[in-house]
Amino acid sequence: MEKNEVSASIFKALGHPLRVGIVRELLKGEKCVGDIVSRFKVNQANASQNLNILRINGIVKNKKKGTFIYYSLKEPGKIKQILDVLEAKKKKS
Repeated sequence: MEKNEVSASIFKALGHPLRVGIVRELLKGEKCVGDIVSRFKVNQANASQNLNILRINGIVKNKKKGTFIYYSLKEPGKIKQILDVLEAKKKKS
């Protein structure tokens, strides 16, 4: 995938408030779908769908532990930098 396509896919995946919230939550550590459902008061299908979009776009990874699937950020430092830059821009406006 071309560099611009990779960047565009990350921004597209982060283009939804719930997914940004999920990413912020994952900056604190790995979570299972149930954690996301509880934190954001969404149903399991909605949480799973949004986590899948983040996974497809290379933002999160998952691993299975027993009957649970846990999600974490692939590159938390990079994602934190992106969010920090966007927040800094907002504060300057």
